Amino acid sequence: MTTSFVEELAELRLQVELMALRVGGALDSTIEFLETGDAALAAQLLASDDEIDAMQVSLTERCYNLLVREQPMASDLRLVVSVIRVLSSLERSGDLCLRIANRADDHSLLVDHPSVFEVILTLSHHVRERFSVVQTAWASRSLDPLDELDSAVALERFATMLLERILELDGPAAVRVGLAAFAIGRSLDRIGDHTQVMALRLRYLETGDPAYLAEEVA
Repeated sequence: MTTSFVEELAELRLQVELMALRVGGALDSTIEFLETGDAALAAQLLASDDEIDAMQVSLTERCYNLLVREQPMASDLRLVVSVIRVLSSLERSGDLCLRIANRADDHSLLVDHPSVFEVILTLSHHVRERFSVVQTAWASRSLDPLDELDSAVALERFATMLLERILELDGPAAVRVGLAAFAIGRSLDRIGDHTQVMALRLRYLETGDPAYLAEEVA
């Protein structure tokens, strides 16, 4: 393996960390939007999403070029292929943050229904905590931080709770509030899914165990 290839792999890992930082920042802005209803954050998230999209395209193209030019084997091949998968999850998470911010017109209605709104806020913070754990693990190339995920509260619990609260809604705004809450909750849940994909990809990358790929698909 040439020195230049080793340097390119190191640069690729660094760029993934940078993209994860961008997505983490978008997730922070999304939570701030949920807490405050600041519509200006939606515009910021749009600009941030454009940057994330551009990074995903550029880095994916770099990965394909490396595969064609270097034809890596073993752990190096796992790295490049796993990076492609993680880039996709990061880009999709950024899109989902923007989807949540686009519900700005419904924010005041959600706040007026605290039984639903509080579940959404709690779910958003749990998703952020999970993302932070996986982000740390990828930055350190260590599986140890992922142990925290084993003791974390399952996101499915909040999805079930949110659905129960939505079904309890009543009044003229019930349908609109229910649809907005479901869309936001589903987006947060999907960010959690993409975070889990990133965790499983890191486990596969570090161990080479294909069982993590099967779990990722499941």
